[in-house]
Amino acid sequence: MTQTRPAAEAPPRWVPALLSFAAGYVDSYTFLALFGLFVAQVTGSFVTAGAQFIIYDAGFSGKMLAVLAFLLATVLTATLIGVAADKDRDALPWMLALETLLLAAFALLMLAGPPVKGPDDWHGFLPGVFAAMAMGTQSVIVRLLMRGIPQTNVMTGNMTQLGVETTEIIRAWRRCARAPDDPGAQGDFIAIRARLLVVLSIAVGFIVGAFLGAAAYTTAGMTGIPLAVVLLAALTLWAMRRPRTA
Repeated sequence: MTQTRPAAEAPPRWVPALLSFAAGYVDSYTFLALFGLFVAQVTGSFVTAGAQFIIYDAGFSGKMLAVLAFLLATVLTATLIGVAADKDRDALPWMLALETLLLAAFALLMLAGPPVKGPDDWHGFLPGVFAAMAMGTQSVIVRLLMRGIPQTNVMTGNMTQLGVETTEIIRAWRRCARAPDDPGAQGDFIAIRARLLVVLSIAVGFIVGAFLGAAAYTTAGMTGIPLAVVLLAALTLWAMRRPRTA
């Protein structure tokens, strides 16, 4: 039977944590510098679209462009991953490189472009589009190329999973306490702990990234944006050098 999805692999835990850090960092910058624009947590932009029918929201056009750019990037990235899978090529480094280029375009426009004076200033639309495309690319990378990893730029579902896994690990710990010699109980506890640590690292990474992004914006201004580009470039180099798994 023809394979319709590329083979995903389980990356080291620090990889999704760094991706979530970058997403939180970029989201803080776009929120603060582009007057309330969310490019990672695009749910906020959908809320804006719904509220627009009742009250006018400044920057509506820019936010809707960002949503469309996010969607376009997901389609493009999924297509490129599918093409790579058909040719038995390693898609991960190329897709991380694509996200790096999109973030670099965002950083360049923010650094070299004129100051964005308000939410309806069109000078902020284009960098917002590139930032949203970078986050859309990241979302598909994690979904299709990283096995067992929850989304690194959408935290609502991760908070739900964090609560579920916390409950499960308490139950598994109680089973181990009642039957310390049961290998099945021990195995369940180890598996649940691994899942919990993954989602916890992603949630913490995003929160820390958002905090440091806000701190960088208030202290360094636009010159702090390239940090996200450097992080993605480093992840691209890691993906190029890592041993490829089947």
